[in-house]
Amino acid sequence: MKLRITLSALILSVTITGVSFAAGGPMNEDLTSLAVPAQKALDAGKAGDAAGFQTEAEAALTQARTMLDSAAQQRICGKLKRAIDTSKSGDLAGATQMVEESMRDMKKAGAPKFGGGS
Repeated sequence: MKLRITLSALILSVTITGVSFAAGGPMNEDLTSLAVPAQKALDAGKAGDAAGFQTEAEAALTQARTMLDSAAQQRICGKLKRAIDTSKSGDLAGATQMVEESMRDMKKAGAPKFGGGS
């Protein structure tokens, strides 16, 4: 009886550990294609063109929503949506800052770098 309980606990713990490691992000996530429309929005924001900024930021958001669903993509979509809302309220500088933050996330995401250790 003790062997059966011990074995059941061991199998359960191994299964839970395996599931928690499998819940990571996609292995080959590439968000660099979003950088071009986001850069256009950033350029329009720095030039002071609010209408151009909104148009380009909405184009970047639309393209981001068509990509695979991942944690990085969700962060980028959230920041782009907040940037659009901020620009509509009149704070173009704050909206430009949010697009810059989303571009940092775009550059962070990518294929994992194997080899070398920690």
